[in-house]
Amino acid sequence: MIVDDPADQSVTQHAFDLMYFIIEKRLRLRRLTVADATNLKREHRTGLIRIAKRFQFNTAAIVFNLSIETCLARNAARKRKVPEEALRSQYDLLETTLRTIENEAFNYVYVLDEVTQSNLEVRIGQYLSRPLQQRPAP
Repeated sequence: MIVDDPADQSVTQHAFDLMYFIIEKRLRLRRLTVADATNLKREHRTGLIRIAKRFQFNTAAIVFNLSIETCLARNAARKRKVPEEALRSQYDLLETTLRTIENEAFNYVYVLDEVTQSNLEVRIGQYLSRPLQQRPAP
């Protein structure tokens, strides 16, 4: 969305800024919102939690705890491959995340392994739809 080359990592911060902007707009309109990103750094997760809390939404983290072998095999089958060094670096961040995420401010944390992630069914039921509150103009 930011540049034409999806592998261009020089715009990562711009991509996160855009994602946060979109999330804020959706939450302001009281819409269920999913941030589909690796979020392997605590500071990225903290930013998302802060936005959700500001709009009085619960937060849930879904962590895919797959083996490095599975990640490498899936990457090998992709059309646009991630360099192995980058994948291994992300895996190291995942291992750190798995040790710390339960102590972060998420309302719910779900860790899915290779068995549970393939057998999981997600259903979104009814949720409370809160009316927009009118705020005085600044």
